[in-house]
Amino acid sequence: MSQDKETLGRLYLWELALNRIIELLALRQRIDRFYNTGRPQKITELYDNERERLGIRLRLESEALDNFEEKHGSLFPDIHDIQLINELIAEEIIIKFCTIINMGNGKAGLIADNKKTFWLPILDKIILDAFSEDVKDRFYQFIEAAKEYRNKQAAHFDHESFNMTHGNKQPNENGLVYHLGWSNALFTFDWEFIGETIPMFNKSLNSFINELQQQANLI
Repeated sequence: MSQDKETLGRLYLWELALNRIIELLALRQRIDRFYNTGRPQKITELYDNERERLGIRLRLESEALDNFEEKHGSLFPDIHDIQLINELIAEEIIIKFCTIINMGNGKAGLIADNKKTFWLPILDKIILDAFSEDVKDRFYQFIEAAKEYRNKQAAHFDHESFNMTHGNKQPNENGLVYHLGWSNALFTFDWEFIGETIPMFNKSLNSFINELQQQANLI
């Protein structure tokens, strides 16, 4: 009984993560619909025109921001805000999903350790029950891509994901200290596929949890 409860305890955490992912996917869709209304583009145009009029390159702030918003209303969100929000949502989705396959400590009698020997057989069963063969293969590919992104960009900054150049100070110049850039792997994910398959994966997980609860005489 104790082992059953520990297994279920871990799966409840998976379920919690997936429910949050589904909420974030829905939020992402609402943001896309808002973006497609054209309102963020109009805000950006007004904002850029005001910056050009004032001869500044940075975002409006202080008195300039107050004057702008008194005339036009809030400039939030412009297209740059929408892009940042979408990236943050996508990043959080990937991080939350990887709680399923990342090492996690448990507690005796309550939650099982999330070791590979624990999660892999369960993950395989859930995926097998959730998807057809071709979708199953694509979902495994998504898992690998998510794990790589989480480990190299989202949760840890790995040198392979960034391009860095060190500069040298010249006499009487401030000099280039460094230049840093990265390739945002979030753009490589198929978000339509993710949006379709995560609810199916979650439904299969819920069925597996229900089955275990019955076996343990908990329901």
